[in-house]
Amino acid sequence: MALARKRFSRRAGTEPVICHLNSDHRLKRNFLKGFAGDQINLIMAAVAFKFIKWMRALIYWLKKLKQIKMALKITGLRYNVVAA
Repeated sequence: MALARKRFSRRAGTEPVICHLNSDHRLKRNFLKGFAGDQINLIMAAVAFKFIKWMRALIYWLKKLKQIKMALKITGLRYNVVAA
C-alpha cells in the first residue's frame, strides 16, 4: 500500500510538468518528420523548459545580489569586487 501511494505521489508531481510542456512548448503539434523528429521535438522542449527555470533562478540571485549591494551602500560599509 505504501509503495502504491509513493508511486501515485510521484505521478501527481510529474503530470503538471507534462501538461505545461504540452501547452507552453508546443508538444501537441510536431512539425518534424518521423521518430527522430519526435525525439528532437521532445528534447528541444525539455531544454527550453530547463532554460526557463535556470533563467528564473539567475534573475532571483541577481536581485538578491542587488539587494545586498544596496544594503551595504545604505549602511556605509565598503565592499570590494574582485574581477576575474
